[in-house]
Amino acid sequence: MAIQTLFSRSSSPTTPHSATGRIWSFLLYIGIPLLIALALAASLLLQPRYTDASGQALTARFLPAASALSTQQALAQLRSRPTRLAESVPAGPVWLLADLPADHSADATQRSALLLPVHTAQAPACWLASAGEPLTALSVQNGLLGQQMRLPHPPAADQVLCRLDLAIPARLSIEQWPRPALAGATAHTAQAIGLLEGGLLALAAFLAIIALTMREPPYLVLACWILCSMRLGAWALGWDHQFLGAIIPPDSLAWVRKLTILLHYILTVQLFTMLFQPSLDAAITRRLRRVGRISAIVLFLALLALPADWVQFITFLTAWLATALVTVTLTYGLFRFNTRSQLWHTIGVCLALAILLTGLILAGLGRTSLISPFPGAGALLLCNLLIALAAADRMREDRQLRLRQRNDLIAHDTLTPLGLFTLGATRHFEHLSPNARDILDIGRQADLHALAWNDFFPKVDWLAISVATEQGRDTEIQRIQASPDETPRSFLLRATLVGSRVEGSLQDISARTETIRKLRLMADNDPLTDTLNRRGIEKTMQTAIEDLQQTKTPCALAFLDLDHLKRVNDLFGHSTGDTLLQMVCERLKYSITEDQHLGRIGNDEFLILFPGKRASEVRRVAQDMIESLNSSALYVGERAFQLKSAMGLIDIDRTMSPKDAIAAASRACRDARKQHQDVVLYEENARELFDHIDEMHLFEQLESTGTSEDIYLEMQPIMSLRHPLQTLNFEALLRVRTTGARPLQTGKIIQAAEDSGMVTAIDKWVFTTLLEWMAKHHLKLGQTRQVNVNLSGVSLNDDRFINVLFGILNQQPQFTRRLCVEITEGVALQDLERTRQFMRRLQRMGARVALDDFGAGYTSFSYLKELPADMIKIDGTLIRDMLASEANIAIVNSIVDLAHNLGMECIAEWVEDVATLRALTDMGVDYVQGYVISGSRPPMDILACDNILPLVGDPAARAYIEEISGRRLS
Repeated sequence: MAIQTLFSRSSSPTTPHSATGRIWSFLLYIGIPLLIALALAASLLLQPRYTDASGQALTARFLPAASALSTQQALAQLRSRPTRLAESVPAGPVWLLADLPADHSADATQRSALLLPVHTAQAPACWLASAGEPLTALSVQNGLLGQQMRLPHPPAADQVLCRLDLAIPARLSIEQWPRPALAGATAHTAQAIGLLEGGLLALAAFLAIIALTMREPPYLVLACWILCSMRLGAWALGWDHQFLGAIIPPDSLAWVRKLTILLHYILTVQLFTMLFQPSLDAAITRRLRRVGRISAIVLFLALLALPADWVQFITFLTAWLATALVTVTLTYGLFRFNTRSQLWHTIGVCLALAILLTGLILAGLGRTSLISPFPGAGALLLCNLLIALAAADRMREDRQLRLRQRNDLIAHDTLTPLGLFTLGATRHFEHLSPNARDILDIGRQADLHALAWNDFFPKVDWLAISVATEQGRDTEIQRIQASPDETPRSFLLRATLVGSRVEGSLQDISARTETIRKLRLMADNDPLTDTLNRRGIEKTMQTAIEDLQQTKTPCALAFLDLDHLKRVNDLFGHSTGDTLLQMVCERLKYSITEDQHLGRIGNDEFLILFPGKRASEVRRVAQDMIESLNSSALYVGERAFQLKSAMGLIDIDRTMSPKDAIAAASRACRDARKQHQDVVLYEENARELFDHIDEMHLFEQLESTGTSEDIYLEMQPIMSLRHPLQTLNFEALLRVRTTGARPLQTGKIIQAAEDSGMVTAIDKWVFTTLLEWMAKHHLKLGQTRQVNVNLSGVSLNDDRFINVLFGILNQQPQFTRRLCVEITEGVALQDLERTRQFMRRLQRMGARVALDDFGAGYTSFSYLKELPADMIKIDGTLIRDMLASEANIAIVNSIVDLAHNLGMECIAEWVEDVATLRALTDMGVDYVQGYVISGSRPPMDILACDNILPLVGDPAARAYIEEISGRRLS
């Protein structure tokens, strides 16, 4: 079937099925090649062959001469040494004394010849040492197999003495040959050398021609590898002292061998990585290349530094390592290669390498004489042919793959509007499809060869693009703009390398790129007001902060807050509110320059960034913005809206993040609201700005570690008016310190924490620290019946924190029963049901609940009966001014009566003098707290006292406490 197919393909186009055509095809494609093959086989099998005769190894004595010796001295020393057939000797002068057997041949042509199978720069000096006779000099000639000596017919056994100068280490021996056998062996060896060198040189030349004509660099690598293999094979066979009939001087032979080993190793790594790359993982291939490069450097250094005596050892070791790698690769191939062709290629390559490495191992052991010339040359020629065929087949498959990729590109062009192109070796266009001409705006009459890729696009790495195309990835590129005003155009590029040419396709994605650009712009912009959103303004702010850190370029930030906008939305709808926001932004944009940035971060909150400006420099601009918003109404239809706005202006510090800067500017805006000012300015060294930085540092510590070295607890005593000296109760108060001992007001810290959402972290720290302290010092707190602690309103309304809080309380149940949790009255009344459930849950754990700041607000006393509080804490402003009027006394008295009627106890805070203390006692107040008793104290002061009296500093107050204590006891 295959032959019929061959005939049908090769038949003449005019008579494809004629009998004459089939006979002609048979002769041309089958008969003649078969006849030539039979003739070659007959010539190899039937020609007269040289006999594989070998010389007789003579026993000899060897003497490496470290110093100069005379012939008589050398002869005397040699005769005292043991005899051997061969000995490995180092480079340098060597003396040899061989024992000659008797030769009684009458025919002079049959007389024996001696052979020293080594090659030296100069012919050795040899003498015939007959017993009792003077030394007779012998003629030595340099031959293909070594140094040859013709002997006169000796009547009896004699000895021959030789002095040799070896340029490289060698295994030295001496052989006796019949002259005809030596001539035949020399001719046989010459024929084998010619076969090996001729065959491999022809193969290498053929591959080099292919590499140059087809521009395929891998073929050139293969040709060089074959030449290096030929030299290694010649070394293994003992022929590397000559090349193409020229004798290599022994002094140079050592360096030639080192260079051959190094080049062959480097080329082998490259060649076989290429051969096995399709069957190995990309990571394994990269690792093999890295190991190959590193080991090549190590081998180079070893060959450069080590003496010639080590070359054979290095060769031996390298060959064994390579044998191990071949074994591993073959084993890997048996289980991992996907196709049968890959498997057979691997087996063939490994067998060929095994033949070559066996020769190298024998060379490393100095046993090259074990390899016959003709079989060795044939084996080396065969192994190189096998490797060349495998490499060529691998490259053929790569070429076919590239052609398939090209065909895929062409097929893909029929389905999608791509532009196909072909680039030559100089990267000028050789072909452009009609779509490609339209994409690049090239007319049909334009000369393609005058147009280069770099005329339209920047330089690219075509190898990387080809690899990306093979992996199914596109490469995005942009066309070079002729002018800055030209619209940018983007393309998707696919390409593959076919020799030195590039086959590729272009797809115009300019519209998609512009859409993506607009989407990215929308991601950073507020669609309603066409200003930056929070993400966009923070990115811009981060750039300004980096400029501040690197070049000390200042930057100011303004925080603008609009008032009454929520009311507008509720009364007139969100469309009206949206229109107002757009009008506000137009006014603000009118006041800023192009390099200044406006962003909207909330419903009615705006940021203005002033790069390169200090806050003091833009104070006037900020004031004008506020006046333009506050001084004139905004009209939406027939309605006029008067908005009230305030602004905080700060200098951004180099240590701030965008989030910190926004928080600092927001704080300045809140201060502007509180102070009823249009603009509040915090300059770079403003105390408020430092306070804010300290606050942010404190909050970051709490958020990351749950604690901070800048906060601590103090205790303010709470005295029972019923049993003043029998209890020692107190309230735990939060205090803050900062680096440099600059105090921060606790109230501001709490307010900032509530604004930033960090107050829950502070409350968690307070409860955890307080309970741990009570557990640690419970033996000294025997008189303490109650410890008051405040809970923020923000924490009370946070379900997640409430669950955390009760988890903390459950860890110390015995001390939780002593706690009295204070809740601000105003917060408690915001959601009565939620507050009621929280109080009940605390009371079930044994804790008490107090309503703090009672009577300070405008809430009705009727709500008090709705909450199951245990105590009420009368607001300090009522107590401090109580004695100023009878009305104040009446109010406090009514609160006390109300609390007692509802079964609650009451605490009076801010008690600052003895007169107020007496009045409260007469009203029946249960507990008092204030400076007349004691201010806040370190925890150690509380632990050092058994009752409250040592903590009271006012003598009058001490006397009164002792008085009421005596009355209670009596």
